Parts: sequence; structure tokens; C-alpha cells
Amino acid sequence: MIGIDFVTSTLIDARPAALVDGIIVDWGEMRPLLNEAAGAAILEEIILDRMLITELARTGHLVTDRDLERERNLFYRTLSTDPDVAARLARELRIRQGLGRRRLSRLLHRNASLRALVADDVMISEDAILQTHEILHGPTRRARLMVLPTLAEAQAAIDRVRAGEFFGDVAVDVSTDTSASRGGLLAPISHADPTYPQVMRDALWALDPGEASTPILLTKQYAVLMLVAEIDGDGIALDRVEMERQVRLRQQRLLMDLKARQLLTEASVTIIDAALKDSWNDRAARAGR
Repeated sequence: MIGIDFVTSTLIDARPAALVDGIIVDWGEMRPLLNEAAGAAILEEIILDRMLITELARTGHLVTDRDLERERNLFYRTLSTDPDVAARLARELRIRQGLGRRRLSRLLHRNASLRALVADDVMISEDAILQTHEILHGPTRRARLMVLPTLAEAQAAIDRVRAGEFFGDVAVDVSTDTSASRGGLLAPISHADPTYPQVMRDALWALDPGEASTPILLTKQYAVLMLVAEIDGDGIALDRVEMERQVRLRQQRLLMDLKARQLLTEASVTIIDAALKDSWNDRAARAGR
């Protein structure tokens, strides 16, 4: 058995993947690099796909062609209501995230599976409808964000800003948040948006444009905000049918994310490849697992 595995691995690694100036690049050279670059993300998708097959069978849910078509339409509609713009943005997104035909197909099936599993748990209330309208159409604030591991590091970052350094440059240099590459710049935030902790929203609404906050204690880290701009609401009146649809989609997305995390936690995973193990451990550390 050991001999067969070794021969198979050798034959696979020796297969040509490409030619560069007529010289073969084989899979043995590419595989560890691919594992480091994206192996953990792909493995996580495969794990979730397999766990979902088991969960659908256990609960008696089915994913139909109609469900998949609805997911495809939703995928484009969330990008833009203009079909041409949606198609262009979808192409850009697929290139940026490496979503080829196979990965996109599996993503749609994964979303349809998760949506079927959480459908009965969605609850739409009047408060949720009003809150969603406020988030989508009420006033917002544009901010820059830094997240740092300790109070001392957060205060040091604030001191650099107060000494004259641009907040965005400091964020690029020290922030651990995914927004660091954009200089900490965030999409407009509504005071009603539960995506952000209440303490962050309250701190942001207490700032004047151009002002940086004091350190804000999160669960295990510290955030620093700077108010960039205040943005008025768009004045669009409440459309109850549309807001109910938006509430349903938002709740589904939240419950789907929770379900996916639950299934990933329940999976028994043993990483054999060394490069893939490094990638997996790095991904787990970033996710706090």
C-alpha cells in the first residue's frame, strides 16, 4: 500500500503543468506553492461541501435546479440591479477571487444548501424592517479603522496620528484588520448596522470629521477610528415589501454563515501535506480558530 501511494504521488507530481520557453513546469514544483497560496481556502470549501451533503441527507432537504438558478440570479442581483453592470462586476469579482466555472458552480450549490437548511429559522419583525430601512437609506458615516492587539500599541498608533502622520499610512503599517491595505478605509456605516459592535458605532458618532477616537476595547483587541465624512440619507421612503425581502436575505446570510462555521467546526480534518498544513494553520489563526 505504501509503495502504491508513493508511485502515484510521484507520477502525479511529474505530470507537466505548463511549458516556459519550452521547459516543463511540473505539478511537483507547483503543488506546494499552490497549497501555500490557496490550499487552505480550497480545502475549507471541500470540507464544507462534504459536510453539507451529509447535513442535507440528515435533515431531508433537497437542492433543486430551481434553487441553483435562484442562487445564480441572486449572485448577480447583489452586485447590481442593472444586468450589464452586474455581468461586468461579476467578471471582475470572479477574476479577483479565482472563481472559475467549477468553483462558482460549487459556491452556488453551497449557498443553496445553506439557505435551505436555515430557511425555517428566519424571523421577520417590524423592528427588523425599520432597522434595515435605516441601514440602507438613513444617514451614514465614512471612517478609517485600525485594529491592534494591545492598548499600548493602539495608543502608540494614535500618538503617531496626533504627531502629524496620515491615519491611513499608520493603518497600513500597524493595523491587523483586513482594511489595512486600504489605509483602514471602510464602507459607509449606519448607526443601526449590527455588523459593527455598538461600542464602535457609538464612538464613531461621537467624532467630528478628521478626529481620531481613543482606543476602543473589542473582545480581544483594540480599535481606533477616524471619522472621514458624514453622509446624509437618500430620502427613499419605506417600501415594506422590499424591506421584508432585504430582511429575509440579511437574516439568511447571517444564519448561513453561522451554519457554515458550525459544520466546519464539527468536521474531523487531518492535514497530511506540509505546505497545506502551514496554510491551514495560518488561515485558522486569522479566523481565531
